[in-house]
Amino acid sequence: MKEMKKCFYLMLVLLSLASAASAAVDSLIKGKLVEAGSRKPIDFADVLLFANGNENPVSHTLPQSDGSFAITLTPYGEYTLFVRLVGFDVYTRSGIVLSASTPVFDAGVIEMKPLEVGLAEVEVVAQKKQIIYKLDKKVIEASGNLLASGGSAVDILENTPSIRVDAEGNVTFRGSAGFAVYVDGKPSIFSGTQALEQIPSGLIDNIEIITTPSARHDTEGDVGIINIITKKHTQHGFNGMVNVSGSSVYSRAMDFLLARQNNKLRWYLGGSYAERVRKSDFNQEKTTLVTDTATTSHSSGPRRSRGYNYSLKTGWLYSLPQTTFNLDVEGGYGGTNRNGNLDYSEERKAGGAVFEQGAYLSHDRYEIDETYFQGTAGFTHKWNDKGRDLSGSFYAKYGGDALEYFSSDLIDVRGLRQQGHRAYEDEHRWTVRANLDYIHPYRETGRLEAGYQYFSYLEDGDYSMEFWNPSQNVFYWRDDIYNTFYFQRGINSFYAILADSYKSFQFQAGVRAEHTHRVLKSSKEWANRTVNRFEFFPSAHIGYNFPRQHVLMASFSRRTTRPQLFYMEPYITYRDYYSAEIGNPDVRPEYIDSYELNYKKSISIHSLSATLFHRKRKDKIERLRVPYEAGVTLDSMANVGHDYSTGLELNLQVQPIRCWNVNLNGSLYHYKVENEYKLGNSDEESLNYEIALNNGFDMGKYTRIQFDGNFIGPSVTTQGRTDAFWYANLAIRRQLFKRKLNATLAFRDVFNSARYNSRINTAVLQSYTRISPRYPLIMLTLSYAFNNFKTASAGQRETHDLFEGTNH
Repeated sequence: MKEMKKCFYLMLVLLSLASAASAAVDSLIKGKLVEAGSRKPIDFADVLLFANGNENPVSHTLPQSDGSFAITLTPYGEYTLFVRLVGFDVYTRSGIVLSASTPVFDAGVIEMKPLEVGLAEVEVVAQKKQIIYKLDKKVIEASGNLLASGGSAVDILENTPSIRVDAEGNVTFRGSAGFAVYVDGKPSIFSGTQALEQIPSGLIDNIEIITTPSARHDTEGDVGIINIITKKHTQHGFNGMVNVSGSSVYSRAMDFLLARQNNKLRWYLGGSYAERVRKSDFNQEKTTLVTDTATTSHSSGPRRSRGYNYSLKTGWLYSLPQTTFNLDVEGGYGGTNRNGNLDYSEERKAGGAVFEQGAYLSHDRYEIDETYFQGTAGFTHKWNDKGRDLSGSFYAKYGGDALEYFSSDLIDVRGLRQQGHRAYEDEHRWTVRANLDYIHPYRETGRLEAGYQYFSYLEDGDYSMEFWNPSQNVFYWRDDIYNTFYFQRGINSFYAILADSYKSFQFQAGVRAEHTHRVLKSSKEWANRTVNRFEFFPSAHIGYNFPRQHVLMASFSRRTTRPQLFYMEPYITYRDYYSAEIGNPDVRPEYIDSYELNYKKSISIHSLSATLFHRKRKDKIERLRVPYEAGVTLDSMANVGHDYSTGLELNLQVQPIRCWNVNLNGSLYHYKVENEYKLGNSDEESLNYEIALNNGFDMGKYTRIQFDGNFIGPSVTTQGRTDAFWYANLAIRRQLFKRKLNATLAFRDVFNSARYNSRINTAVLQSYTRISPRYPLIMLTLSYAFNNFKTASAGQRETHDLFEGTNH
C-alpha cells in the first residue's frame, strides 16, 4: 500500500506540473504520418521543428501509434516542419506562421513516400536510433547492431539497460526471467529465453520492450513483455532477402523471406534453419551434508549446448477499402540440447574420516524438442480515418511428439559404467487464443478501447525413468517413478482503456479483469489440484512534453507470473548424475507492482534518456537447491518470499563527429530478497550495475565498424552470489554489389576476459562454479536482398550468452 500511495502522490505532482505548464502554452502544430499508397500509420519518424534563422531544431517528437503527432510551443513566429525516416523521402513544410489569431496549424495527413532504393542503400549514411522511448514502451532498433548478425533476438538485446544473460544463455531483465515473449503481437511458439533464441536476428526489424504494459496486454510476465517485430516487405512486386552465417564453434544458420505485393493482395514465404552452439570449460567444487555424511565432489571439463529450429512459414493478406483479412501458418521442429563430458571425483566423510572415494568420467545429456504447427486468422475493419476500428484474431498451435530426454553415466577408470540414468517425458501441447478488440475515438485526441480475450493451454503426457544395475550390466525401469500428468489453464479476460491528450499532456488509464481456471492431475493423486481465481490488474501512463524538448513520462502496472507446469510436476527428474529436480504443486502465482518515471531530452541529433523504476514482487518463485543424497543435490521451486528492485537506467546517444556514433547504456539498481526459506541464509541484497558502450564508425561509403565494451556487476540470489565480469566485442560490415550484399565479421569476447563465477553457501551445501567460454568466438554472416527488398517502418540474467553450464 505504501508503494501505491507513492505512485498516487507522484502522479498528482506530475498532473499539477502539467496543468501549470499547459497554462503558458497556447500554440500547436499537429498532423498525421502515413505511408504513401498503403496509408498505413508511421510511428517511428523523427518530427522536427525549426524556427526561421535557427539551424538547430526547437522541438523534436515522435508520432503516436496511429501516426498522429502534436508539437506545442510557447512563442509565436515562423517555423519549418521537417520529417525524416530511413528509407523514405524527406518531408519539408516551410512558412508555418503561428500568431495570436492563428495559434493552431494542422498539417493534415502527410504521406511519406518510400525511396526507390532499399533500406540497405541508405543505412550507412542514415543510421537509425538504437533506442526509441514511447509512452508505454521502448523500441530497440535491430538492423544497426552488427554483432547480432547471424545470431538471435538475444544478441540484439545485448546492449539494452538491465538485461543480462547467464552462462547458459538464460535472459533476465532487471533481475528476473519472468518476461513474456511475443512475435508481431502474438504469443511465441516457445517461452522465455528459448523463444528469443529461436528467432534469427536477420528476420527482426525491431524489438519492443514493454516494462509497464497497459490493460490491453496479457498480465503474464513480472517484468513485462518483449515483443519481436519481424521484417515485412513494403515494395510492390516480387522481392526478398537471404541470410547465411557460420561461426568458429560450428553455429550455423540460414533464413530467407520472399514476398509479393500488389494493390490489394500480399503474400510471403519464409523459412529458417538455425543451429546455435555454445561451448564452455566447466569447473565445479561442491560439498553436501546429509545427516552425518559430508560428500565433496569436483567436476571439470567441456560443456556444450545447441539450440536448433527448422521452420517454414507463409502468409496472405487481402485489403478491401475498409477491411483487411490475414492468414498466417507455420510449421517446424525445434529444441535445445546440452551435454557434458567431465572428469568427476568424489570423497565421502563421516566423523571426519574418509570412508569412500573414487574418480570417474561423467557423461550427461539433456534434450527437449518439439514438432509444431501454428496458424493465425484475423481481420481489421476501419469505419473511417478517425481511428474507429474493430479487429479480431484466432490463434492455434499444436506441439506434437514433444520429448524431454535426459541421460547420465558415471564411468570408472576401467571404462565400466558404475551409475546411469535415462529419463523420458513425452508430451502433447495445445495453445488457443482468441481476441476481439474495439477502438472508439470520442473526440479528436481521445479514445476508448475495450476488448475480450480467451486463452487456453493444455499439456498431457507421461514421465518414465530407467536406472543402471552394475551387477547385471543392464538398465531397469523404475515403476515407482513412472507418472502421467495432465495440465490445463484457461483464462477469460476483459479490458477497458481510456486515453486522451490535451496540448502537451497525454494520459492512458485502464483495467483488466481475468478469470483463471487451472487443472493439474497426475498419477500421484495427492498432488492433484484445481484452482479458480478472479483478479483485477490496473495500469496507468501519463506523459508531458515540456518546452525545449524535455519529455517526462510516468507509469504503473500490476502484473502476475503464474506457475508453469514444470514448476509443479510432483515427481523427481534428473539433469545429470549429481543434479535432481522436483516440482511443487502448491507453488503460488507471483504478483508484481511496477512503477516507472522516464525523462528524455533531445539536443539536435543527440538524446539523453533516464528511467527511474521500482518493482515489488510478492511470493517470488525461485529454484532452491538442497542436498538429496550423498553427492546429489535436489532443486525445487518455492515461493521464497518477496523481492524489491529500485534503480536507474540511462541511455545516451550522441554523434561526436559525422562518422562516429556512440550509444552508452548503463543501469544501477538495488535488489533485495526478503527470504522466507533461509536454509542457513539471511535476507540477500546487492547493488547491481552494468555498463555497455557501443561505438559505430562509418569508414567510407560502404564499410562500418562496431566496437562494444560491456561490464556486468555482481548479483545475488536467495542462496548465493555471482561475481562481476567484463568483455568486449568487435564487428565489421562491408557492403558489396551496389549494397545488395552485406558481409559481416563479428568477434565476441575479443580479449578472452569473460569469466562466470557463482557461489552457493548454506548450512548444508557449499558450491563454487567457474565457467569460461570457448575462445575464440568468430561469426561470419552474409545477407543478400534482391529487387530492392525493404522492410516496413513499424509503427537477465545477462544478454551475454558466452557461457554454458550455469544450472549444474
